[in-house]
Amino acid sequence: MEVIRSRSNEFIQLIRRLADDPAKRRSQGLCVLLGERLIQDWVMQGVPMHRIVIPKHWLSKPGSEDVVSAWQVDLQSTKHVEKPCAWFLLEGSLSEGIPGLGVDGAPLALAPFEEAQSLAGLPADVDLIFFDGIQDPGNLGTVMRTAAAFGVHACVPGPGCADFWSPKTLRAAMGAHQRLKLFQPMSFDDLAAAVTGPIRAADARGRMADLSDLRHPGLWVLGAEGRGLSAIVRAHPRVSLYAIPMQSQMESFNAAMAQGILLYEQYRQRRE
Repeated sequence: MEVIRSRSNEFIQLIRRLADDPAKRRSQGLCVLLGERLIQDWVMQGVPMHRIVIPKHWLSKPGSEDVVSAWQVDLQSTKHVEKPCAWFLLEGSLSEGIPGLGVDGAPLALAPFEEAQSLAGLPADVDLIFFDGIQDPGNLGTVMRTAAAFGVHACVPGPGCADFWSPKTLRAAMGAHQRLKLFQPMSFDDLAAAVTGPIRAADARGRMADLSDLRHPGLWVLGAEGRGLSAIVRAHPRVSLYAIPMQSQMESFNAAMAQGILLYEQYRQRRE
């Protein structure tokens, strides 16, 4: 492993820029994976790591050397690797990790990612989610994780949506990125014109939902926290707006919770 001791090291500065700047992530084609569990999930799914960074303090914990050895073995067996993973050890002022990234003391990795630019070739009989300006990366990642668990095929961000590849989104999604087809941002009108199935959205001001038949694949639309669905989505003639039944004195669910309820009900019906 190459040893890094200074916070001003050029590679450390690159990690910070990749963590903070979506444009930098896309220009480099790299995202930052924070924490042992997330790295483990991506490695187990056969994703080639670009670089792995190990804080010395973490390496001193029982079992950590075995984890590193297992990663090395798995990465060596990963197919279609153009160059082997580079390993770095953080010592000195960095021995407990890079401050400010949210998981001080834990390993991190730089991993390649891809986004689809066109809907061409997308099967007609799959479920998609369109994120209509959702800005909280934690909520975004949570919905992506739920979507992957309940068989959604693809996710599409709209204008103003939090970045799929930010460290916070990646951590909340817990490996869902490798189980979903992910697209670059596009407008709702462009997406709606490309899909042929039903378009559904949860909305507290919509009609009370008839959830008796969600078997047909289609497009789900998830509105932003607080603001809800955009006017463009509300006004679209193909969008069905539903309110989830609940006790009248309760506030509406937040976006991630509402979408989770609907995806579970859809999944349950299809398993019957």
